[in-house]
Amino acid sequence: MKRRRSPVAFGILIVLLVILVMQLDFTGLKNRMYPNTTFTKEVIEKIGDKEVPTMQLIQFTGNTLVLKDKEDTDQILNSLAPLKLKRVNKLPDTSIETYYIVIRNQGEKTFGISLYDTKNMVITNYKNSSTQRYQITNDVDLDKINKYLETGQ
Repeated sequence: MKRRRSPVAFGILIVLLVILVMQLDFTGLKNRMYPNTTFTKEVIEKIGDKEVPTMQLIQFTGNTLVLKDKEDTDQILNSLAPLKLKRVNKLPDTSIETYYIVIRNQGEKTFGISLYDTKNMVITNYKNSSTQRYQITNDVDLDKINKYLETGQ
C-alpha cells in the first residue's frame, strides 16, 4: 500500500523551505553578478593608446566646453582614473546629473560618461551600444573638470 503524505506535512515543508531561502545571504551571488571595477578598466583601457581628439564637457547648468588638446583630455581622464566603481541595476531616484562627458574619436562618439552627484556614474560605450550604471565607491575630485568649465579653457 502506498502512503499518502499529509497535506499538512507538505505545507510545513514548504514553509520551512521559504524561511531557509529568506535567510540565505545572496551577497556573494550579487557581487559575482555586479563586480567591482574601475574607471580605468571601463574607459581608459578601452580607449588604449588611441589619441582622444575631442572631449565635450557639459555641466547640468548648461555650461558646455569642447576640449581638442590631447593634454587637456588626458588631464580629465587622469582625474577620473582613480574612481572605483561597483555595478548596480539602477541609480537612486534622487540622482541628479551633474556632468556629462562625451569622448569622440575621428568625429564619432566612443564613450558617454554621466556623473551624478559624485556618487553615481553611467558609462555608455557607443562602439558596442552598451550602457552600464555604477556606484562610485571612493571620493571624487571634480576640481579639474570644474576648472575647465569655469575658465573656458
